[in-house]
Amino acid sequence: MGTDYFERIAAPTDRCPSRRQLLATFATAGAAVLAPAAGGQPAWALQRPPGAAIPHTIAPDASRCFRAVAERLLAAMEEHQVPGAALGILADGREEHATFGVASLKTNAPITADTRFQIGSLTKTYTGTAVMRLIDQGKLDLDATVRTYLPNLQLMDEDVAARVTVRHLLTHTGGWWADDISDTGNGDDAIARYVAERLPTFPQLAPLGAFFSYNNTGFTLLGRLIEVVTGQTYRAAVQDLVLNPLGTGESTFAREEVEQLPHVVGHGRGSQGMEVVTPLYCPRNVDPAGGLWSTTRDQLRYARFHLGDGTAPGGSRLLAPHTLGLMRTPQVAIFGGSTLAMGLPWFVQDLPGLQLVMHGGDTFGQHTAFMFAPWRGFALVLFVNAEPADLVEVAVVNEAVQRYLGLSQVGAQAGFSAALGAPTGTPTVVVPADELAQYAGRYSAPDTAYVLRVENGRLRITVEQTLRPEQIMSSIAPPPGQDVPVSFLATDLGFVEHVVVPFVRKPNGHLGWIQIGLRLQPRSEPPLR
Repeated sequence: MGTDYFERIAAPTDRCPSRRQLLATFATAGAAVLAPAAGGQPAWALQRPPGAAIPHTIAPDASRCFRAVAERLLAAMEEHQVPGAALGILADGREEHATFGVASLKTNAPITADTRFQIGSLTKTYTGTAVMRLIDQGKLDLDATVRTYLPNLQLMDEDVAARVTVRHLLTHTGGWWADDISDTGNGDDAIARYVAERLPTFPQLAPLGAFFSYNNTGFTLLGRLIEVVTGQTYRAAVQDLVLNPLGTGESTFAREEVEQLPHVVGHGRGSQGMEVVTPLYCPRNVDPAGGLWSTTRDQLRYARFHLGDGTAPGGSRLLAPHTLGLMRTPQVAIFGGSTLAMGLPWFVQDLPGLQLVMHGGDTFGQHTAFMFAPWRGFALVLFVNAEPADLVEVAVVNEAVQRYLGLSQVGAQAGFSAALGAPTGTPTVVVPADELAQYAGRYSAPDTAYVLRVENGRLRITVEQTLRPEQIMSSIAPPPGQDVPVSFLATDLGFVEHVVVPFVRKPNGHLGWIQIGLRLQPRSEPPLR
C-alpha cells in the first residue's frame, strides 16, 4: 500500500491503496487544515471534553528519547486531528511501545497494545522476504522471466509478458498501469483470478525495465508466483515462510480473525471534519501488496530480523546474509532529486554517515511508517488511523532521528515523506514562458489525467478523473484539483504545494512522462498552446 508519501497520496492499490490524497493536495492549499463541524469546532474536538488530553499509554519509566518522540506525536495528533496512533521504537536492544487515542470516533474505544492496524504496503516487504526465501531455496530465480513459472501469463503488451522478470516486479519497473483495485472474491483463487482476468487489461505506460514507477499489481503477481512454486495459497505460504518463523503471531490477513480482535477503523477529512472511512477491508487479491494487519510488537520483531544476520529468533536460518543485504541494496534510481532509491523491495535512503531502510503503507484511512537503520540497531514503526498522515509522520521521524541517531539538519530529510516532498523554504527557479510551453500537454492513465497549460507566464495543472465502475473507492474522496500553479525547483523538476513533480524525458530528449505519486503518466497529447 502505500508508503510512502507519494505511495500514500497516489496509489489505489495502496490505499487499498488511492489517488485521493494527491487530489486533495491539488484541490486545496494547506490540506492539513481540518474543516469545522457544526458550531465551529472540528468533529474530533467534539469527541473529547474541552481541554482533555489525548489518552495514551506512555510508560512512567519511558526513556527520555522515547518520551520526547511520543510527546511530539501527541502534539502532531492534536494539530492534525488524528483520532489514534501506535508507536514502537527499538534502540540499543530496548523496545518501547505506546498507544494513543481511540480506535474509532464512532465507538471511542481506546487503542491498546493489542489493537490491530492495517499496515498497507509495508506488506510488500513481507512478500519480498518470502520471495527472497524462495530464491535462496532455489525455487525462484531473481532474473528469471515470470513465464518460467507462469507460462500462461498474459499482459496487454505481449513483449512485456514474455520478458518481465522477478527483479522487475520487486523493483517496480514493470511499467504497466497498476492502480486497479477491484474485487475477485474472497476465495483461495482470488489472486489467480486477478492475474488471469485483470492484469491483461492494463495498458503499458513505460518501457519495461526503463524506469521506476510504483506498481501495486506487480506484487499481486509476485503473490501468484509464491502460490505456484509452493503449492499453497499466498496466505499459507507467507505464514510458513515469514510469519511463523519470526514469531509474529499477532499479524494476520484474515478478516474473520481481525473481527475477533481489537482493531482500528480508518478516518478521513470529510465535510463535517474527521469521519470514519469505508470500506474497512481490502479485497483478498490485494493481500500481497497491502493486506496484512498487525501490532507494533510484531513489527519490531520483523525489524529485528532485518537488522540481523538472516536467522530467526530460534536460530534457524531464513535468509543468507548476502540475500538479506541485497534486499536493502539500491537497484533503481527514483526521479526527482530524492535521496531515495529502490531496493528489493525496500526503499533505501543514503544520508551523510547513515543509511535508512524503509517502507510505508496506506489503506482506506490508515497509514504506516516503518524504518530501520542497519548497523545502528534502530527501528521505528508508527501506525495512524487517519489520512492524510504525512505531516504526522514527518514530525515523528524527525524527532526520532535527532534523538536516537544524532541527525540535525539532515534529519529534516529523513524518512519517506520528507525525502519525497519539497522542504519548506526550498528556493525556486524562474522558467521563461517560452520554455514552459514544452511542459504543457495532457498526461494520461486509465483513471486520471493531468492537463498542464501555460497561462500568464505560469504553468498550471488540472486533474481529471475517470471513474471506473469496477473500482472500489473510499467513502471520502476530495474533488479533483482545478487550475493549480506549478512551480519549479530546477529544470524538469516541478512541485505543486509540497508535492514534487518530475518531468521525465525519452532517450531522444523529448518529454515523455510526468511523475506524480511515484507513478509515471505518459504524455498522451502534444503541447497545449
